[in-house]
Amino acid sequence: MKGIKAFMIFATIGSMLFLNREAIPSDSDPKGDETTLQEVVVTATRTAEETRRIPANVTVITEKDIEASNAKNVPDLLRGQEGVVVRDYLGNGKTVNVDLRGFGETAPSNTLVLVDGRRINSIDLSGVDWTQIPIEQIERIEIVRGTGSVLYGDNAVGGVINIITKTPEKRPHTDARVTLGSYDWNKGSLSLSGGKGKVLASLFANYDSTDGYRENGALRGKDIGGKFVFDPIDALRLTLNGSYHADRYGLPGGLTKAQLEQDRRGTSSPQDNAHTIDKYAELGIDMDLGALGRVMANVSYRRRDSQTNWISWGWKMATEMKTKGLTPRYILEKELAGHKNRFIAGIDLYWTDMDIRTSSEGIDKDSQGYYFNDEFSIIDNLVLSLGARHERAKYEFGTNSTDAGAIERKAAYSAGLTYLYGNGSSVFVRANKSFRFPLTDEVFSSFSGLNENLRPQSGQHYEIGVRHNLGDKVRTAATLFRAKIDNEIFYNPLTFSNENHPKTLHQGMELSVKARPCKFFTCYGNYTYEKATFEEEPFDGNKIPAVPKHKVSLGFTVHDIISGLRLSAQYNYMGSSYAISDQANEKEKLDSYYTIDSKVSYEWKNIEAFVGVNNLTNKKYSQYAVAGRSGLVYYPSPERNWSGGLKIRF
Repeated sequence: MKGIKAFMIFATIGSMLFLNREAIPSDSDPKGDETTLQEVVVTATRTAEETRRIPANVTVITEKDIEASNAKNVPDLLRGQEGVVVRDYLGNGKTVNVDLRGFGETAPSNTLVLVDGRRINSIDLSGVDWTQIPIEQIERIEIVRGTGSVLYGDNAVGGVINIITKTPEKRPHTDARVTLGSYDWNKGSLSLSGGKGKVLASLFANYDSTDGYRENGALRGKDIGGKFVFDPIDALRLTLNGSYHADRYGLPGGLTKAQLEQDRRGTSSPQDNAHTIDKYAELGIDMDLGALGRVMANVSYRRRDSQTNWISWGWKMATEMKTKGLTPRYILEKELAGHKNRFIAGIDLYWTDMDIRTSSEGIDKDSQGYYFNDEFSIIDNLVLSLGARHERAKYEFGTNSTDAGAIERKAAYSAGLTYLYGNGSSVFVRANKSFRFPLTDEVFSSFSGLNENLRPQSGQHYEIGVRHNLGDKVRTAATLFRAKIDNEIFYNPLTFSNENHPKTLHQGMELSVKARPCKFFTCYGNYTYEKATFEEEPFDGNKIPAVPKHKVSLGFTVHDIISGLRLSAQYNYMGSSYAISDQANEKEKLDSYYTIDSKVSYEWKNIEAFVGVNNLTNKKYSQYAVAGRSGLVYYPSPERNWSGGLKIRF
């Protein structure tokens, strides 16, 4: 395995640190059982639930994990998680493919991304804009692997990632942070939070600037936003939050192998550029009705304006997208025939209007989803989960010369069984049905019109897993999964069109372990095996591009050996895979690679200083490549780079 020497060095350092400490409880956890504390998540059931009761592989990236890492953005935080493959096209976090359970090129449309429960996937091929989520404002990230179609509908085929932002604190305080780094990176952020009486409020501002690893790879971004919480009575909470994001960035393009060898930091499109303005507002209502249950609802509005200038192609595209959302739900926790029972039912309504200003086209997509999910305790330690959903999507396409439309309907179901045992351990099994509607770009083009042959994809998913705690200090997990997808949507490079492939198969295994053997040391590791294949012609038996078979992550944190001092490091290995658009598996594979990232921080009173290095061994690699007629086109990733800064809280 490439990178084995680095792996051995990494593991040896971690083992030495581990063996030189006694197993004593943590000061931050008086009982000494922080590792086995039962996490509570909201993503898996759309209401607060203990992780061990959920029939799915769930991970929580906490605020402490974020502070310990040397991540610059959300995709960086996701790299070290099992079952998650991250490919950054530009190397600056703006355009990133985040893949859950092996969907390769189409991962952005098969992975649902939420911010505080609000979906941020686009209806077209532009995907998720990861730069609109400042990392400093994140409280935690919840990852639910496996389909979430019942609770969330479209896009949630491979899983759901929910980014939960910080809730204002009552005690007034201000956080200020300045960071500098390689490639003229500089970032400043300021946040204020406080409360009085029944009102809590927070505000933040953020500026991010880098020249980028490659020529024409610059990014300039700014954010401003806030959150307000009002509790007029004990049984009612109102939340208002929103933000404004704007950025400008270069598009350095891909490099041939010859160009890569000559100058991997060069560009094939020195003048191509793009800019974005993205803003949203959301009102949330949470009402406790006592014995009658609980009602929650969110009303949201988002407007996104973007323009991309492909000067090298003599083409530009400007769009204006408006999305309105209404998502009410009802939760009832009440015994049924003497057994614990939790029932949730809701409606998801979204209306999206997109105007393509450069071609006078209009595209609308409206969706209505109706769902329920029930958790019934057959006995105290055996939980049965059942759910179903029906969703309708309506498309309307208009140009100066033609109008077209389409209506699609799909259903999904879920059935899971969880057995609780021991010290917070559990075993689960579940079966699910998923679906995905075509993106607007996939189903309609102003050049070719309506793609009437394209159908929604659907899938049957099966998985079995165990979460097992070894004593009070070690948490392990293992999951086996298998998904049969019908009519999976791909871009076919042979026909230059979006098509349904009759059958594909996604299967694999996810293993993880996390341990806190002593007060000063935390370590973790995970391994992912994925095999994604076409099961019928024209690519029968071939591997789905951009899905590596093996992925490994290892990491550790050493803290407070000297009061306030923290050291963390992470090793990530990514196996080889076929390049995007190489469904025929004819081109050379994209090489496997590994990186080692590290960070040292020191905290004194209300001041923290930190410095970190990514790609410590200075590997030259590419996360992303596209197969063309003459070979691969590469998007090279940054070499060794550093960052350092200061954080003050007062």
